[in-house]
Amino acid sequence: MRVLLLADTHANLPALKAVLAAARDIGYDEMWCLGDLVGYGPFPNACARLIRQEAAHVITGNHDAKVVSGKKVQEMADQKKEPYKVFVFSWTHRMLEADVAEYLRSLPEALRLDVHGKKVVLVHGSPEGMSDGLSVLTPEARLVELTVKAKADVLLVAHTHGAFCRKAGDALVINPGAVGRPFDGDPRASFTILEFTAAGVEAKAHRAVYDMTPVAEEMRRQGFPDVLLKAFMEARSPADVMPDGIKGDLVEQAMALGAREGYEKPHALQVARLSLRLFDELCAAHGYAPNGRERALLQAGAILHDIGLARGTEAHHKASRDMILEDKILGLSDRERVIVALLARYHRRSLPGPGHAHYAALPDCHKAMVGRLGGILRMADGLDRSHQALVRDVHCTVAADSVSVKLDAEADIEAEARFGALKSDLFRSAFGKNVEFIR
Repeated sequence: MRVLLLADTHANLPALKAVLAAARDIGYDEMWCLGDLVGYGPFPNACARLIRQEAAHVITGNHDAKVVSGKKVQEMADQKKEPYKVFVFSWTHRMLEADVAEYLRSLPEALRLDVHGKKVVLVHGSPEGMSDGLSVLTPEARLVELTVKAKADVLLVAHTHGAFCRKAGDALVINPGAVGRPFDGDPRASFTILEFTAAGVEAKAHRAVYDMTPVAEEMRRQGFPDVLLKAFMEARSPADVMPDGIKGDLVEQAMALGAREGYEKPHALQVARLSLRLFDELCAAHGYAPNGRERALLQAGAILHDIGLARGTEAHHKASRDMILEDKILGLSDRERVIVALLARYHRRSLPGPGHAHYAALPDCHKAMVGRLGGILRMADGLDRSHQALVRDVHCTVAADSVSVKLDAEADIEAEARFGALKSDLFRSAFGKNVEFIR
């Protein structure tokens, strides 16, 4: 049995239609929806009706439950919640037509299904509540605790707007990501295809491209606050795009974290500078936008790659990973935090592998990103082997099966060239190209 699993549509009709079209091309037997059909987007009635028409199983989300209650909407205003939240809940409550409001009220908070002998539990947040979000950062022990409590072989969750498939002992915990409001900087609609067979369950995350113009135009026509429009367009939470938000600039926050941990600033900045130069020279190979979010994540990872030294030199790459995962100030989504942490983790020693829990939990597109950006960072670290910033610049020539890196320096950089070559292993694996360093 093949299932289209989706969640967090948030009244984004073009995104929902794109997911349905993409999923039909793949093929599926049933559609299941994990809630938050409405809220924040401008097409609540159309989205709810389409899901009601197409889905075999639907549960409610925290936004669905609140928005149908006039009392809850008024409580938000009385409690002086953020103005954009008060606006969107009040607007959606007013716009809901009677049949849609009644449908949303009828949705259960959870469902239990038996599929090929597997006990499958559908919830929006977790078995402990609709707003109890689980993410790629949730400790495995917590996931095990919840699956045992729910008596679930497969626990399907949403709410945190980030796709993952994680082992929890003998169980699986799966989040399909958000159809209408991804928070990972990738505006494509997210969904997951589940394959249930007698042998087990497989989950594959997908993204669907759609035209965001109708969403933006309708939000503007309805007078939505600019912060909501910006959040939709940039695929981030409103808190992350607030102009005066506490998270601030990512690079500034990375440097502040490094300073708090006593990082070696000259080396960190040199590795970051060389990483960005390699990124810019290799755009044709990695395919990311010249000034896209990936470049900023690489810069943050490079600045922070050695902060684990504050906990000792042994396995400091793993300590760097853990310190980035633990920090809550950086302006990163949960998924981005994992990516930056893994860029730091893979600057030395072993390459990414299926036995590494955080890496294994990433969807394929983000595993590829860790490989490409991590390969660049790993080489850049080798190119500052002496910690004396001897390499002034790099110039890359990309061929079908190789990359030549011309190193610009006035001093002797024999060690830099040698260690750059030694640490090009991840780059070779990620890009499928040999690397030659020319002095």
